[in-house]
Amino acid sequence: MKRVDKATYNRFMLMVKAAGYASRGWRVFPCLAKERPLVKWRDAATTDHETVLAWWKRWPHALIGLPTGETFVVLDVDVKTSPTGFDTLVDKGEPLWWATPTVITPSGGAHAYFRVPSPPIRNTNGQRGRGIGPNLDWRGVGGYVIAPSPLSGYRWDPLLGIDTPMLEVPEALLPQERTSNRLDLPTTVIGLDPYGEAALDKACRSILAARNGEQEATLNSECFSIGTLAGARRIPTGFARDTLQWAARQIVSYDSRRPWLARTIEAKVDKAFNAGLLLPRGGHA
Repeated sequence: MKRVDKATYNRFMLMVKAAGYASRGWRVFPCLAKERPLVKWRDAATTDHETVLAWWKRWPHALIGLPTGETFVVLDVDVKTSPTGFDTLVDKGEPLWWATPTVITPSGGAHAYFRVPSPPIRNTNGQRGRGIGPNLDWRGVGGYVIAPSPLSGYRWDPLLGIDTPMLEVPEALLPQERTSNRLDLPTTVIGLDPYGEAALDKACRSILAARNGEQEATLNSECFSIGTLAGARRIPTGFARDTLQWAARQIVSYDSRRPWLARTIEAKVDKAFNAGLLLPRGGHA
């Protein structure tokens, strides 16, 4: 009988693993690396076995991506910087860990799989915005994680594997969701009419809701648009710029290795906003 070499075996097992996740009803998609999906995953991720097998025949070394916020949410506990995510959990009075499906990550951190809460959790990053603390990231609606597979560096905990019943998200770890349908913009700003206030509110909401891969385009578009209103004197320039800067600083950075820096955010807002000022909406200077 012909012996199968290790590389061929690993490629075969990748395909088997991807099909296995799909059999659970978990949508999957192929990635070259954590930040490089090979398909438009939000729509393309699937449980269809023929599609899954075709993908891994085409990309036999691809990692397995799992969209979050559908059948589970994932708490990403990072350990690459101090305080670690485990330190933050201790500070919050949480137990050392939970009896829920757990993945050990390549860096020695962990992914804890929980049931999707109501209302669903969106992505968070550390303590920014709605975040719950340093090096604790939620992967929920609009996010994804890499599943354990051969050579991925991710592996299921031997005692808390994939068949462990998922727990509810601990109440102390739920993000602080905004309860108002509008941003709390001052209404006494001189020169801010109802149309300008509504436009600025809508722009900030679009910036805050921008998904991975859409953040920079959304930020540029919305800042430029508000700049055209400020140029037409529908919104006070300084107030508009400060509000857009605030919204931009709340953007979740999906790549913890290359987070958006404050000075970078400020420069992006100013560039797009200033371009809009030069083209006032309606042609009024």
